[in-house]
Amino acid sequence: MIFLIFVLGLIIGSFLNVVIYRLPKKESIVYPASHCPNCGHELTPLELIPVFSYIFLRGKCKDCGEKISIRYPIIELFTGIIFIINYIYLSDLIILSAGLIFSSLLIVLTMIDFDHQILPDKLTLGGLGVGLIFSFFRSDISFLFSLSGVIAAGGLLFSIAYLSKGGMGGGDIKMMAMVGSFAGPIIAVSSIFLGAVIALIAHLPGIVSGKTGMKTKLPFGPFLALASFLFWIWSENLFNLYINLFL
Repeated sequence: MIFLIFVLGLIIGSFLNVVIYRLPKKESIVYPASHCPNCGHELTPLELIPVFSYIFLRGKCKDCGEKISIRYPIIELFTGIIFIINYIYLSDLIILSAGLIFSSLLIVLTMIDFDHQILPDKLTLGGLGVGLIFSFFRSDISFLFSLSGVIAAGGLLFSIAYLSKGGMGGGDIKMMAMVGSFAGPIIAVSSIFLGAVIALIAHLPGIVSGKTGMKTKLPFGPFLALASFLFWIWSENLFNLYINLFL
Protein backbone atom coordinates (compact mmCIF):
# COMPACT_ATOMS: atom_id res chain seq x y z
CA MET A 1 0.00 0.00 0.00
CA ILE A 2 2.88 2.36 0.76
CA PHE A 3 4.21 1.77 -2.76
CA LEU A 4 0.80 2.64 -4.25
CA ILE A 5 0.62 5.81 -2.15
CA PHE A 6 4.12 6.72 -3.33
CA VAL A 7 3.16 6.19 -6.98
CA LEU A 8 0.04 8.31 -6.44
CA GLY A 9 2.29 11.00 -4.99
CA LEU A 10 4.54 10.88 -8.05
CA ILE A 11 1.56 11.28 -10.36
CA ILE A 12 0.08 14.13 -8.31
CA GLY A 13 3.54 15.70 -8.12
CA SER A 14 3.68 15.76 -11.90
CA PHE A 15 0.34 17.58 -11.95
CA LEU A 16 1.54 19.99 -9.28
CA ASN A 17 4.46 20.91 -11.56
CA VAL A 18 1.92 21.99 -14.18
CA VAL A 19 0.01 24.09 -11.64
CA ILE A 20 3.21 25.70 -10.33
CA TYR A 21 4.31 26.64 -13.84
CA ARG A 22 0.99 27.73 -15.36
CA LEU A 23 -1.11 29.25 -12.59
CA PRO A 24 1.07 32.36 -12.02
CA LYS A 25 0.95 32.95 -15.79
CA LYS A 26 -2.86 32.68 -15.69
CA GLU A 27 -2.75 29.80 -18.14
CA SER A 28 -5.13 26.84 -18.15
CA ILE A 29 -3.83 23.85 -16.20
CA VAL A 30 -5.77 21.53 -18.50
CA TYR A 31 -5.20 22.86 -22.03
CA PRO A 32 -2.96 22.66 -23.96
CA ALA A 33 -1.43 19.29 -23.12
CA SER A 34 1.98 19.17 -21.45
CA HIS A 35 4.66 20.34 -23.84
CA CYS A 36 8.21 21.62 -24.03
CA PRO A 37 8.14 25.35 -23.19
CA ASN A 38 10.99 25.95 -25.64
CA CYS A 39 9.88 24.22 -28.86
CA GLY A 40 6.26 23.35 -28.10
CA HIS A 41 6.78 19.60 -28.55
CA GLU A 42 3.75 17.80 -27.06
CA LEU A 43 4.91 15.18 -24.58
CA THR A 44 4.08 11.56 -25.31
CA PRO A 45 2.74 9.21 -22.59
CA LEU A 46 6.25 7.79 -22.17
CA GLU A 47 7.62 11.29 -21.63
CA LEU A 48 5.00 11.96 -18.96
CA ILE A 49 6.05 9.15 -16.61
CA PRO A 50 7.09 10.91 -13.38
CA VAL A 51 10.81 10.88 -12.55
CA PHE A 52 11.66 8.02 -14.93
CA SER A 53 10.94 10.08 -18.04
CA TYR A 54 13.52 12.61 -16.84
CA ILE A 55 16.08 9.82 -16.49
CA PHE A 56 15.23 8.27 -19.87
CA LEU A 57 15.47 11.65 -21.61
CA ARG A 58 18.66 12.50 -19.69
CA GLY A 59 17.12 15.77 -18.60
CA LYS A 60 16.61 17.10 -22.14
CA CYS A 61 13.70 17.65 -24.53
CA LYS A 62 13.45 14.82 -27.05
CA ASP A 63 12.97 17.23 -29.96
CA CYS A 64 15.03 20.37 -29.35
CA GLY A 65 17.48 19.17 -26.72
CA GLU A 66 16.59 21.99 -24.33
CA LYS A 67 17.48 21.14 -20.73
CA ILE A 68 14.62 20.13 -18.43
CA SER A 69 14.86 21.59 -14.94
CA ILE A 70 15.88 19.05 -12.28
CA ARG A 71 13.21 20.65 -10.12
CA TYR A 72 10.45 18.72 -11.90
CA PRO A 73 11.49 15.22 -10.78
CA ILE A 74 12.51 16.57 -7.36
CA ILE A 75 8.98 17.91 -6.76
CA GLU A 76 7.51 14.60 -7.96
CA LEU A 77 9.73 12.61 -5.59
CA PHE A 78 9.10 15.04 -2.75
CA THR A 79 5.34 14.78 -3.23
CA GLY A 80 5.59 10.99 -3.16
CA ILE A 81 7.51 11.13 0.13
CA ILE A 82 5.03 13.61 1.62
CA PHE A 83 2.17 11.30 0.64
CA ILE A 84 3.88 8.37 2.38
CA ILE A 85 4.35 10.43 5.56
CA ASN A 86 0.65 11.31 5.55
CA TYR A 87 -0.26 7.65 5.04
CA ILE A 88 1.93 6.48 7.91
CA TYR A 89 0.59 8.99 10.44
CA LEU A 90 -3.04 9.34 9.30
CA SER A 91 -4.98 6.09 9.48
CA ASP A 92 -8.49 7.44 8.87
CA LEU A 93 -9.36 7.56 5.15
CA ILE A 94 -11.15 10.92 5.30
CA ILE A 95 -8.39 12.56 7.33
CA LEU A 96 -5.77 11.03 5.01
CA SER A 97 -7.60 12.43 1.97
CA ALA A 98 -7.68 15.86 3.62
CA GLY A 99 -3.97 15.54 4.44
CA LEU A 100 -3.01 14.69 0.86
CA ILE A 101 -4.93 17.68 -0.51
CA PHE A 102 -3.61 19.96 2.23
CA SER A 103 -0.01 18.86 1.64
CA SER A 104 -0.37 19.30 -2.13
CA LEU A 105 -1.63 22.84 -1.63
CA LEU A 106 1.32 23.64 0.64
CA ILE A 107 3.79 22.34 -1.95
CA VAL A 108 2.30 24.42 -4.76
CA LEU A 109 2.01 27.55 -2.62
CA THR A 110 5.61 27.14 -1.47
CA MET A 111 7.01 26.94 -4.99
CA ILE A 112 4.87 29.74 -6.43
CA ASP A 113 5.72 32.07 -3.54
CA PHE A 114 9.39 31.18 -3.90
CA ASP A 115 9.31 31.92 -7.65
CA HIS A 116 6.96 34.89 -7.82
CA GLN A 117 6.34 36.01 -4.22
CA ILE A 118 2.60 35.58 -4.65
CA LEU A 119 0.07 33.22 -3.05
CA PRO A 120 -2.84 32.91 -5.52
CA ASP A 121 -6.37 33.27 -4.15
CA LYS A 122 -7.47 30.29 -6.23
CA LEU A 123 -5.31 28.12 -4.01
CA THR A 124 -5.61 29.84 -0.63
CA LEU A 125 -9.32 30.67 -0.70
CA GLY A 126 -10.18 27.57 -2.70
CA GLY A 127 -8.23 25.47 -0.20
CA LEU A 128 -9.97 27.23 2.67
CA GLY A 129 -13.32 26.14 1.24
CA VAL A 130 -12.11 22.56 0.83
CA GLY A 131 -10.87 22.51 4.42
CA LEU A 132 -14.23 23.69 5.73
CA ILE A 133 -16.09 21.10 3.63
CA PHE A 134 -13.87 18.29 4.92
CA SER A 135 -14.64 19.34 8.51
CA PHE A 136 -18.21 18.04 8.08
CA PHE A 137 -16.90 14.51 7.46
CA ARG A 138 -13.80 14.29 9.65
CA SER A 139 -13.86 12.58 13.04
CA ASP A 140 -11.03 14.69 14.51
CA ILE A 141 -12.39 18.17 13.87
CA SER A 142 -15.77 19.92 13.79
CA PHE A 143 -16.96 22.65 11.45
CA LEU A 144 -16.89 25.22 14.27
CA PHE A 145 -13.34 24.21 15.20
CA SER A 146 -12.32 24.50 11.55
CA LEU A 147 -14.01 27.89 11.25
CA SER A 148 -12.34 29.09 14.45
CA GLY A 149 -9.01 28.11 12.88
CA VAL A 150 -9.78 30.34 9.90
CA ILE A 151 -10.66 33.26 12.16
CA ALA A 152 -7.78 32.78 14.63
CA ALA A 153 -4.94 32.37 12.12
CA GLY A 154 -6.28 34.79 9.55
CA GLY A 155 -7.18 37.31 12.25
CA LEU A 156 -3.75 37.12 13.88
CA LEU A 157 -1.89 37.80 10.64
CA PHE A 158 -4.38 40.48 9.65
CA SER A 159 -3.70 42.23 12.97
CA ILE A 160 0.05 41.96 12.38
CA ALA A 161 -0.38 43.37 8.86
CA TYR A 162 -2.49 46.24 10.17
CA LEU A 163 -0.10 47.11 13.00
CA SER A 164 2.97 46.83 10.78
CA LYS A 165 1.26 48.91 8.08
CA GLY A 166 1.70 46.41 5.28
CA GLY A 167 4.54 44.37 6.72
CA MET A 168 2.51 41.20 6.12
CA GLY A 169 1.15 40.25 2.71
CA GLY A 170 -2.51 39.50 2.10
CA GLY A 171 -1.55 36.16 0.58
CA ASP A 172 0.05 35.05 3.84
CA ILE A 173 -3.14 35.96 5.72
CA LYS A 174 -5.32 33.91 3.37
CA MET A 175 -2.87 31.04 3.35
CA MET A 176 -2.89 30.70 7.13
CA ALA A 177 -6.66 31.04 7.19
CA MET A 178 -6.62 28.04 4.84
CA VAL A 179 -4.29 26.19 7.22
CA GLY A 180 -6.74 26.95 10.02
CA SER A 181 -9.60 25.41 8.06
CA PHE A 182 -7.70 22.12 7.81
CA ALA A 183 -5.88 22.05 11.15
CA GLY A 184 -7.85 24.24 13.57
CA PRO A 185 -6.77 27.30 15.58
CA ILE A 186 -4.11 25.78 17.85
CA ILE A 187 -2.01 24.22 15.10
CA ALA A 188 -2.53 27.15 12.71
CA VAL A 189 -1.47 29.81 15.23
CA SER A 190 1.44 27.66 16.43
CA SER A 191 2.54 27.27 12.80
CA ILE A 192 2.71 31.04 12.41
CA PHE A 193 5.14 31.37 15.30
CA LEU A 194 7.22 28.36 14.23
CA GLY A 195 7.28 29.66 10.66
CA ALA A 196 8.57 33.01 11.89
CA VAL A 197 11.35 31.27 13.86
CA ILE A 198 12.37 29.14 10.86
CA ALA A 199 12.34 32.23 8.61
CA LEU A 200 14.52 34.14 11.06
CA ILE A 201 17.04 31.30 11.25
CA ALA A 202 17.10 30.93 7.45
CA HIS A 203 17.66 34.67 6.89
CA LEU A 204 20.04 35.19 9.82
CA PRO A 205 23.21 34.92 7.69
CA GLY A 206 21.86 37.59 5.33
CA ILE A 207 20.86 39.83 8.24
CA VAL A 208 24.29 39.50 9.88
CA SER A 209 26.10 40.17 6.60
CA GLY A 210 23.87 43.15 5.86
CA LYS A 211 22.52 41.69 2.61
CA THR A 212 19.04 41.38 4.13
CA GLY A 213 17.46 44.45 5.69
CA MET A 214 14.15 45.43 7.30
CA LYS A 215 12.77 46.59 3.93
CA THR A 216 13.92 43.54 1.98
CA LYS A 217 10.94 41.76 0.47
CA LEU A 218 11.17 38.05 1.23
CA PRO A 219 8.68 35.19 0.68
CA PHE A 220 7.21 34.10 4.01
CA GLY A 221 4.89 31.45 2.54
CA PRO A 222 7.47 28.64 2.26
CA PHE A 223 8.33 28.91 5.96
CA LEU A 224 4.67 29.01 6.97
CA ALA A 225 4.04 25.98 4.77
CA LEU A 226 6.91 24.01 6.32
CA ALA A 227 5.78 24.84 9.85
CA SER A 228 2.17 23.99 9.01
CA PHE A 229 3.11 20.57 7.64
CA LEU A 230 5.33 19.80 10.64
CA PHE A 231 2.47 20.62 13.01
CA TRP A 232 -0.05 18.79 10.80
CA ILE A 233 1.88 15.53 11.18
CA TRP A 234 3.81 15.90 14.44
CA SER A 235 1.83 18.41 16.52
CA GLU A 236 1.81 16.24 19.65
CA ASN A 237 5.57 15.67 19.46
CA LEU A 238 6.27 19.36 18.89
CA PHE A 239 4.05 20.46 21.76
CA ASN A 240 5.70 17.89 24.06
CA LEU A 241 9.13 19.12 22.96
CA TYR A 242 8.13 22.71 23.78
CA ILE A 243 6.84 21.70 27.21
CA ASN A 244 10.01 19.75 28.02
CA LEU A 245 12.27 22.60 26.91
CA PHE A 246 10.53 25.62 28.35
CA LEU A 247 8.12 24.48 31.07
